[in-house]
Amino acid sequence: MSKAARPRRPETAPALQYLALVRERFAAIRRDLPAIIDMAARMAQPLLAGGNLFTPSVSTFWPHEFGHRAGGLMAVQSYTYVPRSRKDVAYFVLPDRRSWDPAADATFQALLRSKAQLFAIGREDDLAALPSTARIAAFTGGVGPEEGLYAYEQFRPLAPLRNFETFVRGWITTGEMITACIRAGKMPSLWMSVWLEGALVRNAAFMRHDNIVEPWYNPMFHEPRYIPPLDPGYAASEFLAAMEAIHARLEQQAPVLATAGQWLAEAKQAHKRIWTVLVGHSYPMILNLAVEKRKKGEPPREPRQDADYPLDWGWSISDLAKAFPKSVGEGDVGLHLGYGPVNVAGVEALMKRGIRLIHTTPYGRPPHYDLPEGMLWFDLPWRPADATVDIPGYSVRMLPGSSTAETMAYNAILCELAARMGWQ
Repeated sequence: MSKAARPRRPETAPALQYLALVRERFAAIRRDLPAIIDMAARMAQPLLAGGNLFTPSVSTFWPHEFGHRAGGLMAVQSYTYVPRSRKDVAYFVLPDRRSWDPAADATFQALLRSKAQLFAIGREDDLAALPSTARIAAFTGGVGPEEGLYAYEQFRPLAPLRNFETFVRGWITTGEMITACIRAGKMPSLWMSVWLEGALVRNAAFMRHDNIVEPWYNPMFHEPRYIPPLDPGYAASEFLAAMEAIHARLEQQAPVLATAGQWLAEAKQAHKRIWTVLVGHSYPMILNLAVEKRKKGEPPREPRQDADYPLDWGWSISDLAKAFPKSVGEGDVGLHLGYGPVNVAGVEALMKRGIRLIHTTPYGRPPHYDLPEGMLWFDLPWRPADATVDIPGYSVRMLPGSSTAETMAYNAILCELAARMGWQ
């Protein structure tokens, strides 16, 4: 038996090692909740006074993650928004300080010169290159960019913890800001997932529309309506509990995650390809990969991308029948974390092409469907329509969990691959 194929004891499995680090980070986030709740309340005050919320493109993935998400704020302005007053709030992610110079970043420097109040997802240490961080109203905190497991070329770590913490701290701060607004008597306009029937009509109904100026945005708050107040800490606690339940489910599936890593390693060792699709708003942008953007309506093909990363990336397409270009074929492995119900016909088509498929969606396995030999399924049960926390008295849940769930699963599988390949 080769070293790559040798079974691993569950307690030393690479996926479980990564998930153990994640468990520690959950505990650290809970310890930081008082500061996060205070930050959220401070964010809410200028918005309640009539300010605009926007997500400048300091880290380029965050406007994609935050803007128009199910359970997110419909009123968020474009990343190109120019703040006009002290009531405006900029909410952004601090990039990896190892490759980012805040003093040389034109977007960030423009923010510092603006009138907006600045709230950062990250640590004060990330701005060590600046003489002062007093211009930033608050930081969410978190781990450093170097914390995680394994390495490959310049990707150190290959499986970071920072991405996970960015999502969790960024969204729970948002949730606490929403509940602070509710306690002040104003209900923010939240987006309903367009995967749900009737969502487009519902969302558009709140848009302020005229023939004078465009683009058109939804108002920050609904017209007066009563939503029962939610206690400080409610949003964060509910979101964390849901994500910890998914984390526990992943730990229970350690043997399946190990098999997934084995399939990926076998493909790499045979000089075959690993075609990766994480359907959502952040990947692969959060990895800082040079993957070509998809043009609207463009048919499936292979995007140009960063050749240094060990996995190839496809565009964010949930339908299995469209997510794999013709260049992916016999002996290649597909890792697809989807949004919608499983397309069984799409699965069968991939099997005929000789592609081995590692797949999950929040809708679960198709009932009465025996998985083919070339398909590996694991559960990743974030809530369909991608909003996690109930708001009693309101029609939409808040806070998407897919990005957090996908990051835990993806990095756990990546660790299984890295261990088998001997990447240190």
